[in-house]
Amino acid sequence: MKFRKLIAGFVAASTVLSLAACSGNTTSSTPNSNSSTANNSTADNSTADNSTADNSSTDNSTASGEKLTLTVLTHRTDRKDDGSLAEMTKSFEEANNCTVVYQAFTDYSTDVPTMMNTTDYGDVLMIPDTVKLEDLSNFFEPLGTYDELSEKYMWADKKMYDNTVYGIAHLGTIAGGICYNKRVWAEAGVTELPKTPDEFVADLKLIADKTDAIPYYTNFADASWTLVQWAALVNSASGSKSYETDILTSQRDLFVPGDAYYEVYKLMFDIFKDPSLHEEDPMTSDWEGCKKAINDGKIATMVMGSWAVSQFKEAGENPDDIGYMPAPFNVGGKQYAESTADYCLGVNKNRSDEIKELGKKYITWFVEESGFAQKEGSVSALKGSPMPDYLTDFADCEFFVTDTAPEGLVGVWDAINNDSEVGTWQGDAANFKIQIAEAAFAGEGEDKFESILADANAKWNATRDANADFKAYLEANG
Repeated sequence: MKFRKLIAGFVAASTVLSLAACSGNTTSSTPNSNSSTANNSTADNSTADNSTADNSSTDNSTASGEKLTLTVLTHRTDRKDDGSLAEMTKSFEEANNCTVVYQAFTDYSTDVPTMMNTTDYGDVLMIPDTVKLEDLSNFFEPLGTYDELSEKYMWADKKMYDNTVYGIAHLGTIAGGICYNKRVWAEAGVTELPKTPDEFVADLKLIADKTDAIPYYTNFADASWTLVQWAALVNSASGSKSYETDILTSQRDLFVPGDAYYEVYKLMFDIFKDPSLHEEDPMTSDWEGCKKAINDGKIATMVMGSWAVSQFKEAGENPDDIGYMPAPFNVGGKQYAESTADYCLGVNKNRSDEIKELGKKYITWFVEESGFAQKEGSVSALKGSPMPDYLTDFADCEFFVTDTAPEGLVGVWDAINNDSEVGTWQGDAANFKIQIAEAAFAGEGEDKFESILADANAKWNATRDANADFKAYLEANG
C-alpha cells in the first residue's frame, strides 16, 4: 500500500512540477537512453536495416487523397526484427490510409547524425542528443509550445527551445537504478539492498565468493553506449532536482569528491579495477548474450536503465528473477530516483506539408495510443498513465523530475558538454568514461583516476568560462 501511494503521489506531483529530462535535456542529463542515448538494439549490423534511400528527392508524398508512405527512423532494431513495430502500427496505417516504413540502426547515435548532414534523415525520427537545442529549428518541425504540451506530456522541455517543443519522448524511464538477478543476490546471502557504494561492492564480493555468477557484467566491448548507462545514475545520486544547474551557477568543478558525478564514476572504477568482480575478459563481452545470461543467473548485476528490464525478462525462462534496484547512493540517508525521458520523436522539417502533418499524427498516436511504453515496461510520456510494476524495490525512494533550466541557461549545459568534448552522455574512444574503464582494467591506481577527472574538469571549466550565454547569465544575475 505504501508503494502504491508513493507512485500515485509521484504521478500527481508530475502534473505540477517543472519538467526536464535526462539524456540530452535542457541540462543534458538521461538515458537516452539513453537515452537515452542507450542503444536498445538486439541485432547486429547484418540484420539491422541501415538503408538511407534518397527520400529527399521523392519526398515520400503523393497527390492529395492517395496513400502516403511515412519513413520512421528508430534505434529499436529488436522490435523491427521481431515484427512487433510493424504489427503495432497496422492500426495507425488503417486509420490514416498510409504505409509506415521503419528503418532501424544498430549504431543510431552515430549513423543518424551523419545522415543529418543532408535533408534525407527520414520523416519521423528519434532526435539525436548531438543536436544542440538552439539548432532544433534547423532540422525539426515545431510540435507546439511548451505551455500547451507540458499540460499533457511529461518531459516536454527535453527538446524545447524558446518555448517551442520539437520532440516528444517516445517513452520514459526511472533513472538511478541497476538491473540484477534477485535469486543470485539472495543465494549470496544479501538480505538488504545496498544504500552506499561500499555496501554495493561488498555485496558483489559476496556474490563472487558464494555463487558461480559473474558479480558485475561490464559490457565493455559495446563501450560506445553501455558505459553511458552510468550517467543515468548521477542525478538520482545527487538527490537534487536542480543539480546540474547548481553546478553551473556555483562555477564549481564537474567532478568533486563526495559529489554525485565523482562518486558514481568512482564506484565504476572500484568495480572495474577488481578482476574478481566482473567478466574475465571485458574486451569480449556480449550484449546480446548477456541478456539470457542474467536471466539464467550467470550474471548477477548490470548498470542499465529500466528500459532493459523487459528485455532481460524476455530473454529466458526466469523472468521473475529479474529485478531493478535503486543505485547505492543516498543523501542524508535518503535514496532518490529520477524520472527521465528517453529519445524524443521529431518530424523532419524538410518534408512536404502532407508528410509533416502525418508525422505529427504518428507521434501523437505513438505516445498516446500505441501502448509501446507499457509493453516495454517503461513510463509513458502521457501524464496520468500507469507506472511499471517492477518498481517495488523503490518503495522507500523519493521520485523527482528534474527542474527546467532557468531562463538564460536553457541549452547552456548541452553546449558546454558538447563543445568541451567532456561528453557526459557520450561514449567515444577519448571519453573520460572509456579512459576510466581502461585504466581500471589495466590495474592503474587512484592517481590515474584522479588525473582523468582533473583533465575533464579543466576542459569543462575552460569551455564554461568561454561560453557567451553563460557569461551573459552571470552578468544578468549577479
